[in-house]
Amino acid sequence: MTLNAQVKADLLRRIRTGAYAVGAKIPSLRALAAEYGVAELTVHAAVRELQHEGVLESSSGRGTFVRALPSDAGPDDLAAVVAELQSEVAGLRDRMAAVEEAQRRG
Repeated sequence: MTLNAQVKADLLRRIRTGAYAVGAKIPSLRALAAEYGVAELTVHAAVRELQHEGVLESSSGRGTFVRALPSDAGPDDLAAVVAELQSEVAGLRDRMAAVEEAQRRG
């Protein structure tokens, strides 16, 4: 699982458990990046996906807020899960091909 997928999954977990309620402001990208120990761009990618899915909403100069619970986010949420699974399968396919090639050579 990519770093931004891990950040996204944790943000979703926090929203589902009520740590970030609907209408609540989430910490800044900088604060989240420091908390997760990743680059701000990684957090930004996760937040952007959640905005696209309708879970988060940013307001210029005010911050990013929880717009809806993930279960209320709609079918884009499923599309994101499918895209992530496709990415993971492709990565596994590549790793398996490398292992098979190494076995043939050795």
